[in-house]
Amino acid sequence: MKKAVIFDMDGVLIDSETFYFERRMDFFQAKGIRPGSVQLKDYVGKSEEQTWRMLVPDDDQKRYMLRREYAEFRDKNRIDFTKALRDSVPIVLSTLQSQGITMALASSSPRSEINLMLEDCQLRDYFSFVISGEELQESKPHPEIYLLSKEALGCERNLAVEDSTLGIASAKSAGLYTAALKQPFPMNQEAADVVINQLEELLELV
Repeated sequence: MKKAVIFDMDGVLIDSETFYFERRMDFFQAKGIRPGSVQLKDYVGKSEEQTWRMLVPDDDQKRYMLRREYAEFRDKNRIDFTKALRDSVPIVLSTLQSQGITMALASSSPRSEINLMLEDCQLRDYFSFVISGEELQESKPHPEIYLLSKEALGCERNLAVEDSTLGIASAKSAGLYTAALKQPFPMNQEAADVVINQLEELLELV
């Protein structure tokens, strides 16, 4: 029986949620503008579009202009993916690969950020399929990203690894057994089939 593991990126492979949040808050502070929410939990697991609607909820034109300006700010203040990568990721991925497990990466992040992470951390060869939020009609918690991943992999058994409430809902709606990686900040992961403290625990699940 062919088995697959489908990983989310932010909060799972890389410890990035806090960095992204603080970078957005720094940008808005520099602009002298209060964002729609200053709570980290309101942004975890959201697509770029959902994030910006949270940051600037009531003014489409203002949102559009700030998003363009933020792109330049982001490029000047990039995350170091090699430092954000969880220490256990290389050994977990290589072990799964050696066991014949097919792997995919299904992230709401922009394709450019996903590609940078894969290149910087030298992880591209582990994944048979990669999909970003930009390529979807519907964002998490809609199951589209996991349904497309399942179809592309063509395996009989699929396990999703998520961290956010929205991501867990997406994977469960697609019919996947879902493991939630516990986070250092409050996050509702009750809908997951199992909550794990470390990625290494996946090796026992598959």
